[in-house]
Amino acid sequence: MENTHRHTPVFEKNNLIIPFYLNNNYKNQLSNYSEYSKVIDLNPTSLPGIPLVISGRIYSKNKEAVPNAKIEIWHSTDTNAFQNENNFHFASPRTLSGCLRTNKNGVYSVKTIRPGVHGYRARHFHYKISAKGYRTLQTQIYFKDDPRILIDETAMIAEDCRIIDFSYNQIGIMEGTVDIFLPKI
Repeated sequence: MENTHRHTPVFEKNNLIIPFYLNNNYKNQLSNYSEYSKVIDLNPTSLPGIPLVISGRIYSKNKEAVPNAKIEIWHSTDTNAFQNENNFHFASPRTLSGCLRTNKNGVYSVKTIRPGVHGYRARHFHYKISAKGYRTLQTQIYFKDDPRILIDETAMIAEDCRIIDFSYNQIGIMEGTVDIFLPKI
């Protein structure tokens, strides 16, 4: 049975406040990611966890690609630690967080590990997307198979488009597609 959530685009609704956002770190990192790379590694220190790849496309309501969109993405470790909690797991300021730009077709891809669990919170990724001439989007992306969605007050009100069907590929890596719409200003 085909799951419709796998390729469902995320809409441009800003519906939450994002914790653990490190704006200064991301400003400094952007120079490292000014050129589009096929896949950005958010786990360069190889922290333990289930390997995962997120790919997608940023585009406007009229389906036009948003090239050079800035995507900031971060998440916790498999043991629920965040970079800015001064946790010893983070040897690199880029570990499990990063800033990248989409290519000329609005495409991006990151590899990382599956995020940890925050008590009752569902597993999730934090996203902040911006581009010249477009509204900035701050959101969270959830795992469809996570039963905590039913008790996580933030995830319970998330639109279906933010609940992604991650699945394992033939070599055991989780994959998911997160397409994101950005409205023009």
